[in-house]
Amino acid sequence: MRHVKALLIAGAALAPTFAAAVPIRSTPSLPIPAPAAGDMRATLRSALERAQAGDCAGALGLLDPLVAGLQPGPDRTGVQLLRLPCLAAAGRASDAQAAQTELAAAVPDNALVRSYGVMLAAVGGRFAEAAQKLEAIATEQPKALELVSGASWGGIAQKLTEARETRLRGRVSVALARAAWEPADRPDMKDGVAQDAIRTLLADKQASEAELLLARIDTPELLAEMATERAYAPLWPAIEARMGAAQGQVVDRFAAARLDAFARADDPRARRDAVRAFVLLGRLDDAIELAVPVKVDTGMDDDDIATVRYQAQAMAAKGQRPAAIARLEAFAALDLAQMPRAASGLIQLAEMLDEADRPADALRVAQAAMTGGKAALSPWGMAWLRRTEVCALSALKRPEAAAKADALAASAKENEAAAVEGLLCAGRMDDAARIAVATLSSSEGAARIVDQFQPSGSLWAAAPSRLRSLWVPLLARADVKAAFDKTGRILPKAYWPAPTPRPIPRAGGQSRAPTA
Repeated sequence: MRHVKALLIAGAALAPTFAAAVPIRSTPSLPIPAPAAGDMRATLRSALERAQAGDCAGALGLLDPLVAGLQPGPDRTGVQLLRLPCLAAAGRASDAQAAQTELAAAVPDNALVRSYGVMLAAVGGRFAEAAQKLEAIATEQPKALELVSGASWGGIAQKLTEARETRLRGRVSVALARAAWEPADRPDMKDGVAQDAIRTLLADKQASEAELLLARIDTPELLAEMATERAYAPLWPAIEARMGAAQGQVVDRFAAARLDAFARADDPRARRDAVRAFVLLGRLDDAIELAVPVKVDTGMDDDDIATVRYQAQAMAAKGQRPAAIARLEAFAALDLAQMPRAASGLIQLAEMLDEADRPADALRVAQAAMTGGKAALSPWGMAWLRRTEVCALSALKRPEAAAKADALAASAKENEAAAVEGLLCAGRMDDAARIAVATLSSSEGAARIVDQFQPSGSLWAAAPSRLRSLWVPLLARADVKAAFDKTGRILPKAYWPAPTPRPIPRAGGQSRAPTA
């Protein structure tokens, strides 16, 4: 979690959420059944108006009695179509599932019905079923993807990854990439989808189609990751050409687009992306300054949280670790019962305290976050806190460190990188090596750990790190080096970020000379 790529994937530290892409109030085309007449038609119109105004309780108060007296047919189908979004929004999952199942039989090609089929399967914990339904939509009715949120697929993909259902996840990614899906709530998700699709196509020896999808990836961190994993080796020349020397081409494209978007709309997401753009450009002072207005409080959203975390990383990279810690300590003042998603900020704070040789404070923050963040953190995110706990206990020479390290090793599949690092902190090199070698034995495992072996010079905004230095002697071991070379490589120096700030790029390819 020490560098920009780690912050990019920090969303995986949080437990997934599932939602429809389009709010009920934004769906004015929900049908009023034509055969309905008189009082029933008036009731349906009133229910629709209430649903669109966000009053699902009022809408369902009108619709629930109505549907009970209707036989299968157009009128009942129309009523159920009105009920379905409100049932889901009201948390009536079993009733929503019953309505969706009925509608899937009555109007199997209805985009709303199919999209809620995906969401409700995910809400019910049936993630493989949700993925299969989404794959079918992408293949058969790609227009209907407009009603599927990026947050939903992100959550489903996360759960498939945790369950090691990577083949199914890859199949869905291929279907979504072929459909050129770009979800409105998370437009950058197209990059990750394309990356996963490319990996899947290369495994199936379909390199030509895989290379075509490279054009969908504009995220510098993802291209750098692909350039270090041998699963993508057939495309390394194309990936390197897309990155350019010192990754300048991809960074300039990314930064120009994000800075232009921020100039046109100062909203939390645009600010987050602009701060990240400045970090990638090596313009850390600009990144720090741009994030200053973001307050750490209960009103912040996930984009604000990410902005503060990028700012803290930039501060640490500038040698301002005390200031970075002070900025992140505001997360510790929040009530996680009210703001559980702020736990992701505490992961970074705990690690930074450990890096600052403040193990007692790191232990306090990590344990508080583990207790208060249970509802919000994924097993992957929780493992980073458990890593910090082991590192801090080991530094403090506390007797419980051994048992905590044992538990972290036993659950290594939740987050192999965290387990390896915790064991290295505890001085258990052989145990760490065993996990590293096993993880590196597959391309999927390599994707979860290869970045940890990369030298600091290959990373953006990398602060001096005692934790990263622990991986150097690990890679020097013959068994680990042999496993690493089979599935990964160190990023070639020609593509390491330049040590000096890049000019600010302009949309259209021009650049402005640095002013600071």
